[in-house]
Amino acid sequence: MGSSSTMVVALVTAFAEYFSLALGEYEIAQLAYDIERKDLDLAGGRQDQYAAAFGGFNFMEFYAGDHVVVNPLRVKEWIWAELESSLVLYFTGVSRESAKIIDEQSRNIRENRADSLDAMHRLKLEASRMKEALLRGDLVRFAEVMRAGWIAKKQSAHSISNALIDDLETLAMDNGARATKVSGAGGGGFMMFVCDPADRVLLSRALATRGGSVFDFHFNPHGAVAWRVP
Repeated sequence: MGSSSTMVVALVTAFAEYFSLALGEYEIAQLAYDIERKDLDLAGGRQDQYAAAFGGFNFMEFYAGDHVVVNPLRVKEWIWAELESSLVLYFTGVSRESAKIIDEQSRNIRENRADSLDAMHRLKLEASRMKEALLRGDLVRFAEVMRAGWIAKKQSAHSISNALIDDLETLAMDNGARATKVSGAGGGGFMMFVCDPADRVLLSRALATRGGSVFDFHFNPHGAVAWRVP
């Protein structure tokens, strides 16, 4: 869910408002990244900070030298609503240290492990395919891309999945899910499922039997916002 990065972005936004700093979304996201990854030395990427700062649907491009380009996507309202109705957000009840999983992914890349490198390249390709499916409102294709991305993600590091996650995935697929993935680094935390809206209740009830929690959620078109109380 990117909760830790979202919290840092919120704090930076609050301080920017308090001290009347003219910071845009790019500056806020970069500051949050610097705090987490450089000052606190926590392993991870930078997509969560930019997602929290900008909000909405974006196609983000990351280059060398801290160069980032955020491309807002003009997703039609009916697609937005249909996607919300097709997703189930489930908390597994298991917390994990994302930095350890990310360290494993980074180590695999440094050691030039062919399977991990291939998985990362496939994940990059799936991002472009996901963008196209979303803009077209093709949620069947959206689920196919998400499923392929999850397979690739699991191959990038062994600790991303485990027996609990595999069991939940099997249960979900038997109760209407078309695709699944673990949010964030993996290993636990939140899982996201895509289904036909007509199967959403069935899927939610099945997941609730495993001790976790199904969460209601909505997409937010806005990024972090701060205001002053008179």
